[in-house]
Formats: sequence, structure tokens, C-alpha cells
Amino acid sequence: MPKPKNLDESLQGTKERLLEAATDVFGRYGYDAATTRMIAKEAKVNIAAIPYYFNGKEGLYFAVIDHVVDLISQQVRPITLMVSGCSFSGPNAKEKAIALLEKLLTGLIGFMVGSPEAQRVARIILREQLDPSAAYDRIFAGFMATALNTLSTLIQVISDDNSERTAKIRAMTIFGQILIFRVARETVVRGLHMKGYNLIETGEIQKVIIEQTRSIMTALQHK
Repeated sequence: MPKPKNLDESLQGTKERLLEAATDVFGRYGYDAATTRMIAKEAKVNIAAIPYYFNGKEGLYFAVIDHVVDLISQQVRPITLMVSGCSFSGPNAKEKAIALLEKLLTGLIGFMVGSPEAQRVARIILREQLDPSAAYDRIFAGFMATALNTLSTLIQVISDDNSERTAKIRAMTIFGQILIFRVARETVVRGLHMKGYNLIETGEIQKVIIEQTRSIMTALQHK
């Protein structure tokens, strides 16, 4: 006999609340310090729901990592697919690459700086950067490697430099322009008397990052 629709919705709601609560708790306290009791309390569900849905604390943590990866991948996937399917031949190849580069950066800035989700997601990513666990493989393969490879491909087209390693270092440098506004958020907000990355402030940050990136790309074309 099939389960009633409202029961399915209730079960899914419990799972989603656990995922959201775990993202906050793991981000704030780290994997070791976070407890299933803390997560269940935050989610307002019975602690038995964690082994039921996720096979325990580790399974829940991996589910959180997959959730974070999916959120960020949504911002980069459309551009990475366009870049992977583009030949970049012809007289307008560089202009096309620059346009795609700016589009990719704009998407990343919108999410990593301006999105309400960014703070919660960043805590998880930063903890894994500082003290990587087995879960970091999922982060790197899930979006980090793809984003960096896409950036480096575009940089190689724009610069006519065939060195993949140099292009990746440049890609990481450009990516760092965005990351600093998340990693050093409190310093930025206080130093610039910001309200906390509202729409106007995010637009200011985006404008400067895009301008600086254009300057770098122009310089590379005239080396």
C-alpha cells in the first residue's frame, strides 16, 4: 500500500530540516565538536531521524557536503558547459573568452558575496580547506576543479599562453579576488562601513573585480 502524500511530504521535510540544521552546526563547530543531539535540536526533530535518513553523523556530514557542492555547482555549471563545448576559433575567440570569463565571475560573486546562503556554505568550505577530511575530495571534484579548469582554459585563450600550470595559477589569483570578500568579510564590512553585502555593496565589489580582471586580461594580451 503506497504511503499517503502528506506522509511523504512530512518525511522529506524532516530530512531537509536535518540537512539545513547540520549545515549550520557543522559549519559553526566543525565535525568533531558538532553532535547529533545539537543537530536534532536545531532541526527540531527526534535524534533517531539522523541514523534513519543518513546512517549516522558521518553520513549526514557527507550529505551536507553534497548539498554545498550542489549549491555552488549551480552557479558555475552553465558556463563550464558552454566553455567545454566551445572551440574558441576565429577572429572573435578572445572576445568570446573574455565575455564568458566575466559571466563566470559575475555568477560566483553573486553567490559567494551576495547570496544569503554564502555565509553558511563558506564555513563548511573554509573548515575543509584548513583541515581537509575525506569529504574534501567531493568538494574539489564537485566544483572547485571544474571552476578552476574553466577559468584557466579561458585565460589560455585570452593570453595565448599554452602553459596550463601558469594559467591555473592566474585562475587561482583571479578566484582569490572573490574569496577574500568571504574569508575576510568582517574586515571588509568594518573597513568600508558596509551593511553586510546588500545589493548595492555587492554591485560595487563586482564592478571592481571585473575591472581588475579586464586589466589583467588586457595586459596578458599585450605581453
